[in-house]
Amino acid sequence: MQYITEYSKLTPQEQRQLKYKRVFKTDFNNWDESMVLLTNLVNKHVADNSSVLDAGCGNGNYVIDELRNKFKLAVGIDVDKKFTSKNICLDKVVIGNLDKLPFENNSFDLVVSLWVLEHLQNPNSVFAEINRVLKSEGFFAFVTPNKNFFLILFRRLLNKQVNNFLVEKFFGRKEDDIFSVLYIANDLYSLKVLAEKNNFNIKFLRTNFDPSYTSFNKFSYFLTKLLYRFNLNFFDSHIVGVLVKK
Repeated sequence: MQYITEYSKLTPQEQRQLKYKRVFKTDFNNWDESMVLLTNLVNKHVADNSSVLDAGCGNGNYVIDELRNKFKLAVGIDVDKKFTSKNICLDKVVIGNLDKLPFENNSFDLVVSLWVLEHLQNPNSVFAEINRVLKSEGFFAFVTPNKNFFLILFRRLLNKQVNNFLVEKFFGRKEDDIFSVLYIANDLYSLKVLAEKNNFNIKFLRTNFDPSYTSFNKFSYFLTKLLYRFNLNFFDSHIVGVLVKK
């Protein structure tokens, strides 16, 4: 079985990224890709027959796809129905905002959020709402970009038009797939503060390396392996977190 399951058709650029992630795993067996890492953490900490909310569900969720048999109920919420048209892993999709979740208190055992925190205008309100809808000792699991990653720091110096061109050329994402990013909740310190303010304990929180952002050929892959060995936050592109409601 190949490392990292494919759930959708990939662009050539995404295929290149996946290829280098798989190669990197063979070279560094103790490393895991961010969504694989989060999936393993959820599988370890969350009980079977749980209920899960995908906060910012979009067209799919790798964690829920991988662990679908673990959940008795899988619900998603997003701001616009058109962003969820290809989502087939959920029992129900609700249209709404994350800072005012249309669910009762203590509704879910787990809330998962992939590539969403970077877009939040008011992350404190969102964290408070997620805490409210979680059951006691429920989990909030997420993957989000690390705003201190050197390529993100570089991108923030560029205008939107140049950014969109580079993202489409090197990573295969169209302009209408690139949402505005604010990076308010995208460093370890900010996330620790948000967790403490909103009644969460930290079960797991760290930056994580992703070789696919800097691997385009054999030479760049060689350089990528050197970056990994430095073991610096500056070279880690993602943050992976699991919080637990107090």
